[in-house]
Amino acid sequence: APSDSVGDVTKSLLAASESVNAAAEASRINSDMNAYMSTVSDSFVERICSQAPENTNCAASVGSYMSRCAELDCLTIDSLKYPLEATYQPLTLPDPYQLHAAFVAFKDSDANPAKTVVDRFWMRFRSGKNHSYYHDFVFNLLEKNVSSDPDATDIENFVSKYLYMTT
Repeated sequence: APSDSVGDVTKSLLAASESVNAAAEASRINSDMNAYMSTVSDSFVERICSQAPENTNCAASVGSYMSRCAELDCLTIDSLKYPLEATYQPLTLPDPYQLHAAFVAFKDSDANPAKTVVDRFWMRFRSGKNHSYYHDFVFNLLEKNVSSDPDATDIENFVSKYLYMTT
């Protein structure tokens, strides 16, 4: 029926529009987070790593993230294979220190409209209410970092993606 094909075209256009919007949001988020990160120093590393156990690589990990963010790549997070000390490592998950650093940078940067009274007011009129900006951030993090491991089985890739998204 003709209405079915119109519906398919509409769905395709909506999906394409969402993809274009996500790319535009990724650019804005990256830029805002980069601007914020350029104003912080080693105190940011200390802030992120203050709760980490002493014998971890938190400072090096967050430093690596900060360097990458300085190059306008704040949405890329290193992945780690788990279990860490095992020979069989079927799970690929985000580096927890870099993930925490990314969320803190987003929250404290201008990418988070809840920081200012005027933007907070206009947030309620944006689609998705006030969770839309956070959704865009998480969506772009996942889009940038979740991928299939060619050496893993389908079930291992599925579990890794599922756990990555719930992290």
